[in-house]
Amino acid sequence: MGYDPANPMQDRITDIGPPHYEQFFPPVIKANYGKWSYHEILAPGVLVHVAESGDECYTVRCASARLISIELIREMCDVADKHCDGFLRFTTRNNVEFMTDSKDKCDALIAELK
Repeated sequence: MGYDPANPMQDRITDIGPPHYEQFFPPVIKANYGKWSYHEILAPGVLVHVAESGDECYTVRCASARLISIELIREMCDVADKHCDGFLRFTTRNNVEFMTDSKDKCDALIAELK
């Protein structure tokens, strides 16, 4: 690639700013981003979002303290690795949400969290 005076930043590699959030989405969310038909609350803290394509994303929200230990974070990550293909997120209110793409995984996740 040669230098393009119209776009002098085209090949620049930089570490300024955070990475784009989209690269951290679970595959079901990335595939259906902006294409959700509806959601239902299955139980307190358990939601299912259904996409136009029919894909489902189950979310299980768990309360956590504002300040938590690294051991608890590692335990949360182990649960996410086991049941959610390694995906979890922290909400703005410091809760943790585990996201999975099947009802069976969701039921197993809830059983382990109890």
